[in-house]
Amino acid sequence: MSILGMILTLLIPWGAVLWGVNIYHQKGTWFLDGWNTMREEEKASYNEEEMCHLFGRCIIFCGVGAFLLLYGSFNQNDYILCSGIGVVAIAVILSILLPKINPGKYRK
Repeated sequence: MSILGMILTLLIPWGAVLWGVNIYHQKGTWFLDGWNTMREEEKASYNEEEMCHLFGRCIIFCGVGAFLLLYGSFNQNDYILCSGIGVVAIAVILSILLPKINPGKYRK
């Protein structure tokens, strides 16, 4: 693996994990897509703490998936690459489905 490959393999996932931890602890919610453009009444209808916990966990898992994806890609290992894609896909799907399945937890 080249130096550029190692840097990308470590920095991109590390950035995603740090971002996820910040979102989990309700810092940086301004960076969530659509949150700043919501009306105050609509924001008040969400349980912000639970939403931040859900999205923070999903972003952390996406960071882990990105590490596996990049590591597998730079090392020509299809099994690791596919497992990284799977982790990212599961995190994204769960971030969409969980608020729909259990709206009482994520809405006030």
